[in-house]
Amino acid sequence: MTTGASTLGGGQPPTLTEWADRQLRDAILQGQFGPGDSLVISSLAEQMGLSATPLREALRNLAADGLVVLQSHGSARVAEVDLHEANEIYELRLLLEPMALERSVTHGDDAYRAAVESAWQGLTVQRLAPPSAHAAFHRALVSACDSAWLLKLATQLADRAGLMITVGLPMRPASYDTAEVHRRLKELAVAGDAQGAAKELSRHLGTTLAALHAVAARG
Repeated sequence: MTTGASTLGGGQPPTLTEWADRQLRDAILQGQFGPGDSLVISSLAEQMGLSATPLREALRNLAADGLVVLQSHGSARVAEVDLHEANEIYELRLLLEPMALERSVTHGDDAYRAAVESAWQGLTVQRLAPPSAHAAFHRALVSACDSAWLLKLATQLADRAGLMITVGLPMRPASYDTAEVHRRLKELAVAGDAQGAAKELSRHLGTTLAALHAVAARG
């Protein structure tokens, strides 16, 4: 098992369930817990200083998003990653996420544009940004979407894809720079070019899917 719960940190949102959800979600997407690793509620409760109830609720949320699989006797495990599943996930992302981004940019205000800029700045801290920063940027891009269902589905698919990328694409070329790869997306969103941002996101997602296909082809 990949150790990581003892290092979880960050500010506490309004409820303990939301806090536990965010800490566990980030730990999974950062690879601190690997696919198949057990998540035992009693151990997590002790390490995180929480009761079992918010942890159970958080794990149910993560299971609904496809990041964990619930088991009996108060435990769960991190979902296994099947690179072939990427076909289905990315087909749906390519349909829904550009649509959510176009609507988000169309309805975005100054606060939205500032949030996108700030999230992109988070990608510049390291050349290869951690998965949590990458996920935060994609969430910021669609955060002003006026459809609650579209926003929810797009975010769920992006989080599941984040787990695939963490495991399926562990090695990036030496020249890979996360911020630069996402710079054009940020610029179009901040400039208010809804159609251009949606088109760029489709290209971006297609590139990642092609990389996952290459990994799957290598076995």
